[in-house]
Amino acid sequence: MTAQPPAPARDRPASSTAGADRAIRFNLVLPATKIGFGIFAVDPLEQVIGAPVADILESLMTGPVTQHPSQAGPAVDVFHLALPDGEGLTLPLGRWGELGFFNRMGVLVLTVPLPAANWIQTKLAGAIVHGPEQLLSQDGTARVARFGLRLQPGMSASFPLGVLGEIGLEAT
Repeated sequence: MTAQPPAPARDRPASSTAGADRAIRFNLVLPATKIGFGIFAVDPLEQVIGAPVADILESLMTGPVTQHPSQAGPAVDVFHLALPDGEGLTLPLGRWGELGFFNRMGVLVLTVPLPAANWIQTKLAGAIVHGPEQLLSQDGTARVARFGLRLQPGMSASFPLGVLGEIGLEAT
């Protein structure tokens, strides 16, 4: 049996290219939590989730992590991501629940700690296509809310965390 070259895009069934067309591109903004003491450094967020955030997000990253000041002043890390159709990830947040992202046919399924649900409803009201749905986190220890969002380029929202900076989402 000989291998056939891939069919030109115009000859492929729509389903074979749909995943690429429905990739959701966004920036995830998280507090820069690494604290250094001379040669020693500790990252409390890494301790909570069990690994460096960049390691968890690496397969979805489209470029290097960048930093900029938050609206409150402290630096935040910006992770440039592309989430293919049918792909997702969850960052466990211990007793606070989890932060999860999943691409369901171009709709961003966002899971947040339950206390953030009202904020999501206020800041991203125009993007919500379903939710909030209340459920337990994957580890069963906290209540979370799940939303379906249809992001538009340029849309952004950030949740202020005071001296830590902010958690945010920026559609690209």
